Amino acid sequence: MKHYFHILTLLMVFALKTTAIANVSHVIVYTNGLTDIGLIDSLSADSVYFNDFDIKKHRAEPLKKVYFIYNDFQILFYKSYSLRGRIELLEQRGGILITKNDETFPFEKIRFDMKMEKPHVFLSTSSDSVLSLNFLEINEVKSDLTMIENSIRKGFLSSTGIFLVGTMVEILMDVNNIASQIGDLFPGGKTYQAMNLAVPLTTIGWMIYDLYKDTRTQFFCPVERDQHFPRNMYIFSFKIWTKNMWENMKRSVFKKLGSNPDQIDGVTPNGTKEILSE
Repeated sequence: MKHYFHILTLLMVFALKTTAIANVSHVIVYTNGLTDIGLIDSLSADSVYFNDFDIKKHRAEPLKKVYFIYNDFQILFYKSYSLRGRIELLEQRGGILITKNDETFPFEKIRFDMKMEKPHVFLSTSSDSVLSLNFLEINEVKSDLTMIENSIRKGFLSSTGIFLVGTMVEILMDVNNIASQIGDLFPGGKTYQAMNLAVPLTTIGWMIYDLYKDTRTQFFCPVERDQHFPRNMYIFSFKIWTKNMWENMKRSVFKKLGSNPDQIDGVTPNGTKEILSE
């Protein structure tokens, strides 16, 4: 009789677990603040495939539009490059955190523990205490990062990048004058002088943009499904763009050879890993 009881208990546990898995739903948060709810079928190197509960159809969305994905059990199984970039701008700085319930928490330092299961944020306050909050309850975080500091960094990087790309193009167009073109990048050269003028002008432009867009504030979990963030949280990565281009090329080659290119660097919800994505 005991054996029958044990078997019945195991069957009940299995049935409950199967039902829980079947009823799970995934929340896809996009970089613009909108969300979709559905059941994810799979993730590839550049897309997410899911059954949309609202329209009851199977859909695919490019991962470059996705901010992060979590499920009913507060398991975060996809984090975009944009999310990681926004977190890096905030960590080890002071500021103010606002939850989805409009609760406000001032802090001196913030640290994100973005583990897959129940991600949390730790706030160090002025009273030397540490406050732990559920990441999925955070609406926005305003950093005390100064506009000047941030604008100078972006102004220098963008100006330098543009001039380096321009120099590379010139070298490719006229390989006979490589030494002269590279020499222009150093003090006394024409390109160097132009950079000295471009960097401060670009920095001023970034300052105006940062003030207008309030770039010190980073947004995470939307309060309403159909409400956009005040600005898009997307961050472009040239490294990831290049990697995705390479993956697309590999996929095309595999298809021509008759191989199966599906799930290149991809996962299913049952086997989660972080994917490089914009």
